Amino acid sequence: MAIVRSDGLETRRKLLDAAAALFAEKGFHDAKLAEICRKASANMAAANYHFGSKEELYREAWRYTFERSIAAYPPDGGVPPDAPAKDRLRGQIMALLHRIMDPASLDFDIGHREMANPTGLLSEVMHRAIEPLRQALLAVVQELLGKNASKQQMRLCEMSIHAQCFAILMHERHRRNARAEHKPHGPPPLEIGPAALADHILRFSLAGIRELRGQSRAPARRKPTGKATS
Repeated sequence: MAIVRSDGLETRRKLLDAAAALFAEKGFHDAKLAEICRKASANMAAANYHFGSKEELYREAWRYTFERSIAAYPPDGGVPPDAPAKDRLRGQIMALLHRIMDPASLDFDIGHREMANPTGLLSEVMHRAIEPLRQALLAVVQELLGKNASKQQMRLCEMSIHAQCFAILMHERHRRNARAEHKPHGPPPLEIGPAALADHILRFSLAGIRELRGQSRAPARRKPTGKATS
């Protein structure tokens, strides 16, 4: 059985760290492989040995920083699976906000660059990684909406919750990227921490869910028959 040397693992890690940082800063096309190697203090031969191509390094760099982010902020937010649904929803929102607001979560920055200038290289790896998180959120939303909720209602609620969280991502990116000597355009910075923000998103989302749940419980009105009564 082949033995992986520790110095080889360290070189691979350095390449991933350098690649993630440069792909997050510049995107796939503008981050050059030679620049990544220089930043990692590695040579092109090492990059080819560990990853085979720039395309594969791109995929692995996104996966690497995603997994680090998930390890730092578990998707359940530390809330046990037998907790009430609203507590589990808050835990998921809290975990996502922590990831979004942490500058070390480069998977969001790489993903943003990919959306702005698509390569298609991350589609499969991102779907495999993110889909279980989406399904977990859908399950909690379904529980809160009740059994009469339609699939469309569930998906719209899940989308709305995500949208509230990802608006923070754009806000934080704008704030971080603004130069100190220039006043950034747009709304002022949100002076609020993840916990207070999670509470707001939870309250806002639960209010909408309660409204939809009430609508699905309401009995359907009878349509008039058009017959005259005596």
